[in-house]
Amino acid sequence: MAAQPLHKILAKYQLFNDFTPEEIQHILQSSTVRHLAAGEILITPGSSNNTLYLLIDGELSVVLANDEGQISFPIQVGECLGEMSVIMSRPTSALAEARQASRVLCIPEKCFWGKIGLTKKGVRNLMDIMAGRLRRSNHSLMKELVEQLKYQHLQKELETAGKIQSSMVPDGDQLLLNRTEVDAYALISQARVVGGDFYDVLMLDDDRLYFAIGDVSGKGMPAALLMMRTVTSLRLLAGNDPSFKSVLPAVNTMLARNNKDMMFVTIFAAVLDLATGLLRFVNGGHNPPFISLRSSAYQLMDLPAGTLVGVDPDAPFAIGELQLQAGDSLLMYTDGITEAMNKEELMFGTSRTGRVINEQQHSSMKQLVQHLENTVQAYVGSAPQHDDLTVLGVRYLG
Repeated sequence: MAAQPLHKILAKYQLFNDFTPEEIQHILQSSTVRHLAAGEILITPGSSNNTLYLLIDGELSVVLANDEGQISFPIQVGECLGEMSVIMSRPTSALAEARQASRVLCIPEKCFWGKIGLTKKGVRNLMDIMAGRLRRSNHSLMKELVEQLKYQHLQKELETAGKIQSSMVPDGDQLLLNRTEVDAYALISQARVVGGDFYDVLMLDDDRLYFAIGDVSGKGMPAALLMMRTVTSLRLLAGNDPSFKSVLPAVNTMLARNNKDMMFVTIFAAVLDLATGLLRFVNGGHNPPFISLRSSAYQLMDLPAGTLVGVDPDAPFAIGELQLQAGDSLLMYTDGITEAMNKEELMFGTSRTGRVINEQQHSSMKQLVQHLENTVQAYVGSAPQHDDLTVLGVRYLG
């Protein structure tokens, strides 16, 4: 019996749902097939990567390792590897090896963005694959941790997960250094090794700046996995919707699927046109940012209604618009700021936050953000930190 053509095999896999045979053939023409022997390494942690890998047949495993052991989970036929490093433009975070003789389709970065990553069906298929893998990896991870590791070993594994998670968040001290139209700075202080807070700052093209801040319900590994899924989905979708209207609804619908644990995310996200100063923003149940317009004092931003993300798959999220001028600023934060408590268990509060950021002028967003963090830390004193603390400041310079 003759072997089935490769394009017909690929058409059965989730990544190519709704792709035409001609589209699959074009992708094949730009890609290569790699044959792996049992035990051969496909990806090493910390290496640069510009390829999306699709397992055609055989068996692969992903391994997260540290000095005291390792945790692994299988990659099924039809699943992808390497998409995180391609999307985030960061080094790989895990090791991938063949458990048996395998074939892998190697899709180069240019082909991925041109024929998959910038198409709605490609983004949808990729997010579905990632969601399934995250659920399985979470299950495998927790099972192995519970059954095999003692408390000290668990702490080490969480440190590894924390490093992977932190690698997804841009360096808050290095944001947009080559752009004279904007001044941005951010920081995260986690209550645990693995947390649920995040921020993101990314140029979508020459003029459009995307930024977001969010807070995942819960703590520990489940929150970290949901955070990684949310950040990746937001990035993929933001680049595919110039109007920004469908981004948060699509993320909400995806997260609400099979949400048996009723976890959720609060998100404030925006796109700023650096050429015109037009700000388009959407709120998903997050704390309203402080905004300073026309050199006025910081005040809480008037936001369109928006519910928690990941609970109701049909929830609406309205887009707001605001015309910024040179010098206008936004200060975004998570409730780790306003709900920080001192030894008397009194919260720092929203009103106090407003007074602190307005009590003196700051020449940069870094000075403002660090001033707020230092004031909160002094207020908390020796009391334990109960929640992640995250602040993101963006000033439009025109």
